[in-house]
Amino acid sequence: MAANASSSTVIVKQRPGCIAIGWTGEICRVDDAHVVKHPKFFPGHPTYNEQYRELITLERNIYERLGDHKGIIKYLGIADTETGAIRLAYAKQGDLSSCIRNHGMPSQSFRDGWIQSLMETFYHIYCCKVLHQDIKLSNILVDNDCLNVIDFANGALFPLDADMEATCADDPLSRVDLLCLGCVIYSIATCQVFIYDYFEEGRWPMPDELPPTSHIPYGDIIKKRWDDKYSTIASLYEDNIALLGQRR
Repeated sequence: MAANASSSTVIVKQRPGCIAIGWTGEICRVDDAHVVKHPKFFPGHPTYNEQYRELITLERNIYERLGDHKGIIKYLGIADTETGAIRLAYAKQGDLSSCIRNHGMPSQSFRDGWIQSLMETFYHIYCCKVLHQDIKLSNILVDNDCLNVIDFANGALFPLDADMEATCADDPLSRVDLLCLGCVIYSIATCQVFIYDYFEEGRWPMPDELPPTSHIPYGDIIKKRWDDKYSTIASLYEDNIALLGQRR
């Protein structure tokens, strides 16, 4: 790992058991059931280190707010009170992007189950007055053939009495979660990885940058996400419930 600051380079050795390094932290496998997420740390750069500590504290607070949910990686408490490192369950099948790329297409009913699981999970997150703000295939892990959402370090935690509809109306970027969730659902529905990085591009996608959805399961809902027709996760969830009723 290296950090550039004031024209200097700091070399930091990886911790034992490191299996992934993200923007805010380093994931280290402890055993077959647990990992520890450490905040990034650069010797001699206290300002950066404090920022990373604050981000992992936010992530811990979000996990504690969300509680035990089948679609969210299990939070197992603080691993180190000094650094703020947190302990999480280990997902043995890797992330959803790798799973789609490396395995054959599962049955439609299996994919439907995954899609419904994600719909319910992100609705739960929304109802807990939380926005993820970094939804992507690599932030969804697979364990025992079930999906687990991870990485809330970029998330937002609102008061329990917050009006989320008003919050999302005041912050157009909150709908980026819907755009990105559309990419995830499309990838599952077609078993083809599709990613659009709003923050890298700095804008909503143009129609010709998006694949067709007219002949795939959930295509209408995916297109409405990409066309910015939903105001909140709740409106998407309600549309999904209506679609399920039509398919039965």
